[in-house]
Amino acid sequence: MNQENNSRFGTTDLFMFLTVLVWAANFSVVKIALREFTPHSFNGPRLTLASLLLLLFLWKKEGRFSLSRPEVVRLVILGIIGNTFYQTLFINGINLTTASSTSLVMTTTPVFIALMSAAFIRERIHWAGWAGIFISFLGLYLVIFGPSLAASFSRRDLRGDLLILLGNLFWATYTVFSKPLLKKLSPLKLTSLTLAFGTFFYLPITAGDVLRFPWRSLSLRSWGALLFSAVFAIGLCYVIWYSSVRRVGNTKTGIYGNITPMFTVLFAHLFLSERITVYQVIGVLIIFFGFYMTRSGYRWFERKKT
Repeated sequence: MNQENNSRFGTTDLFMFLTVLVWAANFSVVKIALREFTPHSFNGPRLTLASLLLLLFLWKKEGRFSLSRPEVVRLVILGIIGNTFYQTLFINGINLTTASSTSLVMTTTPVFIALMSAAFIRERIHWAGWAGIFISFLGLYLVIFGPSLAASFSRRDLRGDLLILLGNLFWATYTVFSKPLLKKLSPLKLTSLTLAFGTFFYLPITAGDVLRFPWRSLSLRSWGALLFSAVFAIGLCYVIWYSSVRRVGNTKTGIYGNITPMFTVLFAHLFLSERITVYQVIGVLIIFFGFYMTRSGYRWFERKKT
């Protein structure tokens, strides 16, 4: 059976839902941390800690391994695209905008992944999948903006949203072009090495902020935010993400990004006192329908044919 066309929900979906919850909470966690941290003084140690933990776990689980020169080159390039570039844009973007706005902009990720998958690796997408992506986007728009027909951004928010949008393009590229390597490398090895390479090239960007930062003044809450974001939001969730890419494909993994914002809004309400409206509740229902259409909607038409 082709795993990418397997529409039955199982262990992969359960772990992806847990990943969604962690990533949704991470928006609020990062915003709370940035009340004390500067963007790069937070992100530099976060990526370093996550890289070391993943490399240690990789060594414990798989031991020594060898890579060909072409594989190393590809891992370095993917690391720069999916971690150096993406993380630079993400941390600066979320520092300028709100958690809710960030989550809305990040709904473009599944669209980018689907387009790149169709264009570069010929991953077939049923029209029901495209409809599901569109429906999910409409629901997410309703979740964030209610009945408004136009988003109102301040100049600061707009700069942040544009940085997040560009970061999503790099993340989608990272996801799509990593998939061929998963035929030879485990998700853990791919994630660990690309993160390590990406962090290596990211650290020079953060060095000045890290050295100047008054570390002794940090509260326990900010230390906790740093650990949560490094260990769970990056270390654990990146491995789960790539395990899902290998099992069910790029597009069906990417659509989970459309579920994240509705939980982001909930956590932002709980931790950042952002208000939840009736329109957001309606939007959540639309999101679930769109998600199901993308993940499994094509089976409705297969059954009719039979």
